Amino acid sequence: MGDIVTYFQLYGEEIYKYVRKLIGDEEGAKDILQETFLRAMDVYIEEKTAKNYLFRIAHNLAMDYLKERNRFIDVEIEDNKYYNPEELVEQRDVWRPLSPLEKSILILYYQEGYSYKEISEILDIPLNTLKSYICRAKKKVYNYLREQK
Repeated sequence: MGDIVTYFQLYGEEIYKYVRKLIGDEEGAKDILQETFLRAMDVYIEEKTAKNYLFRIAHNLAMDYLKERNRFIDVEIEDNKYYNPEELVEQRDVWRPLSPLEKSILILYYQEGYSYKEISEILDIPLNTLKSYICRAKKKVYNYLREQK
């Protein structure tokens, strides 16, 4: 079992970046990062599952944050001449039509490089359900970009 300081050093920055992308608020992301590790302090965490466990805590806190704020990131419309959701995942405007969960899934997959199996474990979603979410989210992005043309 590793200690929480070690886990913070290993995963803190990665979790912070994920949460910041998800909620679009630097200070909120810092608060969520801190709360994530505070919640994990008194819990035994197996070394092999630590990263997924911490991401799950951070994800749940971020979802609570978004629900509490009941807002989505409002960004300027960018030039949408590309229509491939995989290529556009870097552009913040593509998040607009997505639910917080769909946004989270795409961030974990396309930007953080997690496999479907890892995302399924982090978010506690069955693998086939996750695949459906990804397919649906990609369609939403595609349709949104077609409408912006």
